[in-house]
Amino acid sequence: MTFFSEKFLQRIQYEEKDTISFEDLPTVMSQFAKHIPFENIEVMLNIDREMKAEQLYEKIIKQNRGGLCYKLNPLFYYFLKNYGFQVYMISATVLGSRNPLQGTHVAIVLEDAGEKYIVDVGFGANLPLQPVPFNGELMTSQTGSYRVVQKKYTTDKYYFEKYVNGDLQIRYLFTLEPIDEKYLNQVKHVITKDERSSFNKSLLITKLTKDGHQTLTDDSFTTVVNGKRKKQVVHREKVKHLAVTHFHMEEPLMKEVLKR
Repeated sequence: MTFFSEKFLQRIQYEEKDTISFEDLPTVMSQFAKHIPFENIEVMLNIDREMKAEQLYEKIIKQNRGGLCYKLNPLFYYFLKNYGFQVYMISATVLGSRNPLQGTHVAIVLEDAGEKYIVDVGFGANLPLQPVPFNGELMTSQTGSYRVVQKKYTTDKYYFEKYVNGDLQIRYLFTLEPIDEKYLNQVKHVITKDERSSFNKSLLITKLTKDGHQTLTDDSFTTVVNGKRKKQVVHREKVKHLAVTHFHMEEPLMKEVLKR
């Protein structure tokens, strides 16, 4: 086991093991989602870190922080590589009227026993919590049911879909073209600087819980427990308190975020 892998497993409170099998991944992904939040604090503070394994380790593992898709999925990609999985990163376009940006979501393609899967630990509260196969099979976890299907009349485009209120909805479109750290830096720049980005407007912190998830913004705190949603309006001082107590963020860091 490498030093990186050891500290990664400690960070997500998963048993340290010299080998991780494909069958272990659902538990690893669930632990990741429970302990590493999806958050945009560095975007809001305009902090610029180079997208490399060392910087991701420093921020997310050593400093006990989280990040957006272009940080969380690359970190998980490096972890999978360390354990010998056949993986590469891809870009995707989140579909919907609220996202005009192209190719700014980052996910992982994993190949095992001749099959391809999407692995995604960086999609907010919409996490499948297990590899999703390309054969259209529906995969269900505590967050919902997901599948990957090929776009009609194409050979290189795929949809990542989720069941919402009984209907399948397309969450993002992707191809199998691999991306590298240079591309990750481009995504970071767009998410941080582009006026069309939804992630540079307001604080967002969310993570999985045992029976649902929690989400904190500039002025609200939302909890989902066994499918029941409760949203509270909160003031700035309460936001800081919730970020520290529920998401383990450092108080001085939250003071900086809330100054803006």
